[in-house]
Parts: sequence; structure tokens; C-alpha cells
Amino acid sequence: MGGVVIVVVGGWNQMTWELRLGVDWAFGDPVEAFLTEEGSMGVSTAVEGDRLVVSGYFPAEVERGGLEIRLMLALAAEGLTLDPGAVAWKWLEERDWAEAWKENYQPVAVGRRLLIVPSWLSVPEGESRMVIRMDPEMAFGSGTHGTTRGCLELLEEVAEAGALGRVLDMGSGSGVLAIWAAMLGADEVIATDLDPVAVETAARNAECNGVAERLRIVECSVVPEGRYRTIVANILASVLMSCAGSLVAALEPGGQLILSGILREQAREVQLAFEGEGVRLERTLFREEWAVLLLKPVERS
Repeated sequence: MGGVVIVVVGGWNQMTWELRLGVDWAFGDPVEAFLTEEGSMGVSTAVEGDRLVVSGYFPAEVERGGLEIRLMLALAAEGLTLDPGAVAWKWLEERDWAEAWKENYQPVAVGRRLLIVPSWLSVPEGESRMVIRMDPEMAFGSGTHGTTRGCLELLEEVAEAGALGRVLDMGSGSGVLAIWAAMLGADEVIATDLDPVAVETAARNAECNGVAERLRIVECSVVPEGRYRTIVANILASVLMSCAGSLVAALEPGGQLILSGILREQAREVQLAFEGEGVRLERTLFREEWAVLLLKPVERS
């Protein structure tokens, strides 16, 4: 299995250091955040076997030793350590990296009916899948990450089993889940994110994919008022558990709740937290190191 997700902060034409880090899946987010905070001109992640390789790109004058020390200290504060030999620097020749990274990116097929295609590529001739145009950007969720793929697949399954109705997408990031829900026939989609960059990105992506009229994007960190037939939340497990009561309360009778951002070892804890609020586990979908839960309200006799 292989894949790549790349976030490009800006274009550059210069000699560049690439810092490659082979890490466990659980380390991906904190390492990406660290590299961005340290001024990486771009961040890429690729799957290599059972490991995640996270790469940052730094100008020639970067002080590599100091950066490595700060990395180790930042991870240690999170209770994480890197294996010996997990850090590697590579000297890259001068080229236009804002364009070069695109060479590794290909359309992503998800489920039975979806194809996610970046803007600089043509849709393959004769393609019968529904197409979402989506570029990897600062907002999370271009479709390649296991959590996003799992949610997209379950949205498709739920739509085939019955109407999605009114949909809530909590923590929408790029908006790909909300866009897919709209394309699958949702009556209305409300997408929320606390990051203004994500809100702006999701609005632009909705417009590009022709669903802006059926998709409302809100900058907030709480569950919006109202009831929803389908709720999808792809956020951190700890955040999911903290708002379990609010999410379940917003679910219509007979509706469905799709949860992700959950590592395999966290799945049982998240399940129990939500079952305590009155829903039952219908299905668990595993993608790489991640779990995606489908839950439905408990029927009252």
C-alpha cells in the first residue's frame, strides 16, 4: 500500500534540505505540526510498509542540529520517542518544488463511486466514477488519509441504504466529506470548523464542485443547533468523547453517526463513551491504523 499527502505552503526555487522522519502512525500529526511551526516550506506524508514517513523542506541555511534537538524535546513532551535512525536529511538540488511535488500525486479512488482528482490533472478518459476536484492544501482532508477515506466510504454505504437527510460535518477541514454528502443527495449539509483557513478552503472547494448552494460552512467549535439525520465527525478521539452527548442529542431518531480520527486502540473507549449516551455500534471500519465507527440510536420500546 502506498500514498502521499502533501501540503505546500509556498513555492520556492533554491537549494533545499529535505528532513525525512520514519514514525509510527500515531506520531504523524504532532510531527507535521512541529515541522510547520519550525518553518518548513512544505510537509509531505507517505506510507511505506507499516510506517509513516513525514518529510519537511527547509532552506539551505537551516541549523539542522538545533532543529533535531527541538524535535526530540517536543515529542518527549508528548510522551513520544523516535527510533534510532528515524531522522534523515537529504540535500535537494535547485528546482521548482511548488511544481515538482505534484509529480507524485495521482487521482484517488474511494469506495465504489468516488474519484478525487487534483486540479492540475485531467479526469481519466472513460471514468465512470463521480469526481470531486480537491487539491491538497493547508486544510486537512484531501481523501488519502485513512480517517477521511473511511468516512467517505461509510457515507456512500449509508446513502445507498437510505436517504442521508440533513447532514452535519463536524471538523470539516477541506470540506471533502461535506461535498461528498451533498453529491450523494443530502437535503442540506452544515459543515463546521474552528480554523478560519479551513472554512475558507471548504467554501472554495464547495464552489469548485458545484454544491455551494446546498452546503453551509460555519466557523465554530460546538455542535450547531438543530437535528440531523446523518452526522459525520472526523476529529480527535478525545474531542469526540468530550462532545458525545451533544452529538447524540443532535441526531434524529433512526439517524446515523460516523466517527473517525480514532486510532485502533482508542476505538473501544470511544464506542463506550457514545453508547453511554444512547447509541449502539453498527459497524467498525479499519483503515491503516485508524478506526471509523458507525453508530445508530438505540430503539426505545
